Amino acid sequence: MNIEARHWLAKPLSLFMALVLASWPLPVGLGLLRPDWVFLVVLFWVLRVNSMSLGLVWVIGVFVDVQMGTVLGMHALAMSVVSWLGQQIESRLRGMSPWQTAVIVGFFDTLYRLVNWLVMHAFQTNIYDLNYFWPVLTTMLVWPILLAVMRLEGVRI
Repeated sequence: MNIEARHWLAKPLSLFMALVLASWPLPVGLGLLRPDWVFLVVLFWVLRVNSMSLGLVWVIGVFVDVQMGTVLGMHALAMSVVSWLGQQIESRLRGMSPWQTAVIVGFFDTLYRLVNWLVMHAFQTNIYDLNYFWPVLTTMLVWPILLAVMRLEGVRI
């Protein structure tokens, strides 16, 4: 199988796995620390040059909204905002180590969760609990692992 075919298969398979991991049942204590899997995979593909458009990111966000039962467009808006910012700085991230990019990913995840929190606050439920932001830490810790797994498959940022 040539490299282009592997890359073509890697994107939908990684997105499918992220959707599965996002809805996988966890114990209550661990559920608070669940990384934002779909966000991580979408950001990975956005940071690859010309790999994912904002329209596709929006559609994936709508799938996440339907899967999670949230306000339609909430995750789509947050993913689109963060993906646009990621596209703006993707060339600067190329020279950074995985741990340095994990800090940037943590900032992006905080922004992603903040946009989601604002939409939930405006339309759905009021979340005044700071536990909502704990997954940012686990998302930052999972980022270098995601990079290593994708590099094993021959996909690089």
